[in-house]
Amino acid sequence: MAQQLDHYRLEEIIGVGSFASVYRAVDERLDSTVVVKMLAENHSFNPEIRERFIAEGRSLRRVEGSHVVAIHDIGQSERQQPYLVLEYADRGTLQQRVADLWRTGWRATREDILAFARSLAAAVDSVHRAQLVHRDLSPGNILLTSKPSELIGNEASGLEDVQILREDERLVIADLGMCKDLAMNSGLTVSGGTAGFRPPEQDGPGVVDIRADIWAISGVVKWLAQEADLPKEFHKVIKRGMEPKPARRQRDAAAWLAEIEEALPLPEPEPQAVTSAEVAPAPQRRSLGVMGKAVIGVLLIAALALGAGLGYLFSPDDEEQWPATSEEGASLSISGPEEVEVGEEAVFTADVEDLESWVWWLPTGEHVAEEDEVSMVPTSPGSAEVILRARLTNGEELETRHTVRVTE
Repeated sequence: MAQQLDHYRLEEIIGVGSFASVYRAVDERLDSTVVVKMLAENHSFNPEIRERFIAEGRSLRRVEGSHVVAIHDIGQSERQQPYLVLEYADRGTLQQRVADLWRTGWRATREDILAFARSLAAAVDSVHRAQLVHRDLSPGNILLTSKPSELIGNEASGLEDVQILREDERLVIADLGMCKDLAMNSGLTVSGGTAGFRPPEQDGPGVVDIRADIWAISGVVKWLAQEADLPKEFHKVIKRGMEPKPARRQRDAAAWLAEIEEALPLPEPEPQAVTSAEVAPAPQRRSLGVMGKAVIGVLLIAALALGAGLGYLFSPDDEEQWPATSEEGASLSISGPEEVEVGEEAVFTADVEDLESWVWWLPTGEHVAEEDEVSMVPTSPGSAEVILRARLTNGEELETRHTVRVTE
């Protein structure tokens, strides 16, 4: 027969620790699944343990963000056992997920590591911003839930085919029973933590700060990356995070994540055509009067913004846009249609003065040097931008842009 705690119906035990049992339960008022964590009866009359248990609920309430288990309620059983009502993470623990994947022969990819590290850093940072040190970060205390995060998904972040943390999942940290409040004391603590993920300063009484958690999350990522094919720079970052002396570790979760991001750069995506246009350079005519001595330097690729229905690359709005005319009289401009229909050839002409060289940047991502004309045949509606650039011998940059709208 199911045990009843007020309006919570306890169903099955899903975890047992040294001091408490964890039940999956039903909130009968809201008809929702929750977790009830209840202090063991033999510890309920120990004032120190009891207060530490209740303090876990207070700590959870202090942490902002969606990457720490939410607390819904606190109560006491008829046997004077305090209990916490917590968010139910229906996808289990990180430890369970990885064990299941390893049995299939899976090994973490850099995309897996990046997706996991980003969420883990966000979770740990939220704990630290509440002036808390978790002190027991381990695969068993990192949970997965099917309620996604407000963060952008893996696919939108350039991370696809991630198995460790799927698109519809959110990582949450649990078990703040050992956390230390840095705002209330100097950080002196007793020993504690999970073997293999416990920093050296927690092996006995000592002083801890947030870098104790940096050691632990580095240990978790090292465990996750076993046998993975990752660059040596990544292993250097993890080694630094697990330095015996806290002062040699990354200063916080943000710095730790930044180093991991730098060590695991993703391959540059293949150039994508922002329209389905075909670019056909016109034959060289070189009929324009040319008097200056301009040379083309190394130019930034201007990505092209598109309208609905075409998709996009990165908008050039954040780039510096240069003038189309120099003080010395050199200039460039583009002549061409402002609107064409799908399938209609669009011809663009370079109108230049006192320039010897120039470069076209086309909506396909291609560039064409020193052509008087270029043409495109769009195959889908939207809008795109043709850009013409040059650099004078004195280093001055010139640029002109022409937008064309494509209709059906």
